[in-house]
Amino acid sequence: MSTTVIIGATVHDGRGGAAQVADVVVRDGVVEAVGPGAAASVVEAGRAGRVVDGRGLEVLPGFVDVHAHDDAALFRPGGITPKTSQGVTTTIVGNCGQGVAPSPPPADPPDRSLEQYSLPVLGPFPDRRWATFGDYVEALAREPLGVHARALVPHAPVRASVLGMVRRPADAAESSRIAGAVGDALDAGALGVSLGLMYAPGDAADRPELLAIAREVAARDGLLVAHVRNEADGLRASVDELASLGRESGARVHVSHLKVTGPRNVGGMESIVDHLDDLRAGGLDISADVYPYDAGSTTVASLFPPSTADRGVDSLLEALGDPTSRAAVLAGLEQPWPGTALENQWAAIGPARILLAGFSRPEDAGLEGRSVADIAAELGGDPREVLADLVLAERGALTVIVFHTDLEGMRTALAWPHTLVGSDGLPRESGTVHPRLYGTFARLLDVYGGTGPSAVLTREEAVHRMSVAAHRRFRTVASSTPVGVVPGAAADLQLVDPVAYADRATYAEPRRPPSGVRGVWVAGELVAGELVAGELAGPA
Repeated sequence: MSTTVIIGATVHDGRGGAAQVADVVVRDGVVEAVGPGAAASVVEAGRAGRVVDGRGLEVLPGFVDVHAHDDAALFRPGGITPKTSQGVTTTIVGNCGQGVAPSPPPADPPDRSLEQYSLPVLGPFPDRRWATFGDYVEALAREPLGVHARALVPHAPVRASVLGMVRRPADAAESSRIAGAVGDALDAGALGVSLGLMYAPGDAADRPELLAIAREVAARDGLLVAHVRNEADGLRASVDELASLGRESGARVHVSHLKVTGPRNVGGMESIVDHLDDLRAGGLDISADVYPYDAGSTTVASLFPPSTADRGVDSLLEALGDPTSRAAVLAGLEQPWPGTALENQWAAIGPARILLAGFSRPEDAGLEGRSVADIAAELGGDPREVLADLVLAERGALTVIVFHTDLEGMRTALAWPHTLVGSDGLPRESGTVHPRLYGTFARLLDVYGGTGPSAVLTREEAVHRMSVAAHRRFRTVASSTPVGVVPGAAADLQLVDPVAYADRATYAEPRRPPSGVRGVWVAGELVAGELVAGELAGPA
């Protein structure tokens, strides 16, 4: 039997109440006792294998990343380090409708279209396949991943398994097959479904297909999660599309990375939050998550008109490679896209506020993390033409960091009582990444939770939102199972120094983990923090 005790720490149990100075006793991966003097008998009897002096430190529950893209990173060496280093002990994957399963069976040549399209978001796919999403869910539960991983069913690969990587509405028979596959995945243990209504091929789904999916979710009391179609001028209409699916099907619904984007929409979040309150007052069970930054990050393909994604990256590269179609595509960057609800980010914020990342060619290494405008000025070309050339050279595998978010609007969204926290981090082990991959949870607690000038939540409420509230909303465990730093709960814990604790990840240096994290335990196993390399035993 393995026993760890933490003595005399300030314990935040994750339920939102006041912290208490107490001991924490962990036995065989489970919290056995919490309270003043709880460790005394264990230490006196010599039953404590590890004793940690927690005086002056805080014990927090492990955080839950409710919007992660770790689907492939979970199976790559070091892929989860950005999460555990900031105290995340549970990651929820399958978001934005993108994922690695179901995987198409091997073919000659293999169909890599969806993988190519998702590469900038998910990073390299593992060299393995899952015939159904249920097989993937079983792998998450069975294999040692170093973190708890739960999944939403990603709409795109399920849809592609029926239609292929094409952007067109599904007919009635195809919609039925898609919904049936979703139902099977939910029965296998998925938490719900994620729609990526801004991304191919999910953006081509019509209401009958989406409603059929929503009904499968509602029948199992899962969560219908969506990256809505438009986060700029069309945000309210996009929220209403998701809300209408929830109302008609009876499904609980959740808005991914709630934000308002584009200069014209600064100040618009207050009315959106009021509208969300009205929806809840009308009986809709709706929630959201946020990440605490003024920039987002996504695929470079999303900058281009949706017609270029009819066959994923292949159709984009063909359009940019042909002089006639290229001219039309680049002209489309400067104006709204007719016949679509999707937002044109290039037109909204311009090339100076769009950074490029994920270069693989050695000759492009000096361009990593720089704005399109800056690169174009150096090369002496039109920013649109330079962007197109780089997309062709890098085969569409670039990510973008887009400074489009109203930061005050983010604070307004975070203050809404039904908001949780998700990093939306795009896990790549090399090159420039958005600092949210390493810093989301530390930044929220460091900057927006507590008593600082930017705080909108108390420290207790911030911890609650990032732990117990997230577990309960996404139903990662049975409702009768304890969560948090309480007896009977899995020992998913952090030990932090509140004086030294700080987010250190920046846009210039995004791969810096937070300071002041002494230890992170997943199911009682020490996986990250200063104690991993240091002396674990301390004075009792």
